[in-house]
Amino acid sequence: MRVVDIRVKDVNELVQTVFSGLSPLVVEDVFDEGERIVVRARTPRDTAVCPVCEAPSERVHGHHWRTVADVPVDERRVVVRVRVRRLVCPTRDCRHTFREQVPGVLDR
Repeated sequence: MRVVDIRVKDVNELVQTVFSGLSPLVVEDVFDEGERIVVRARTPRDTAVCPVCEAPSERVHGHHWRTVADVPVDERRVVVRVRVRRLVCPTRDCRHTFREQVPGVLDR
């Protein structure tokens, strides 16, 4: 029996190649559920911009999950579950809460 040495770096490169359209996200896990593939990801912990006053914010108000469909892989459905931050604008006169957006992946 031959033992295959797979390194985390190799797996991450494979995930980036197969799911290259998800490159703005941090892919945490990929699950093979037989008829479908589930990708669990999160947004990077970058600063997000308030859509009302355009002030940068890092103040996290909470998190929630968004589920989106991706193109099939190996004729199986791909579901992407993304943990998205809900942020609070730091501007005193605004204080708007908003979900971060990921252009091309999680558009409004």
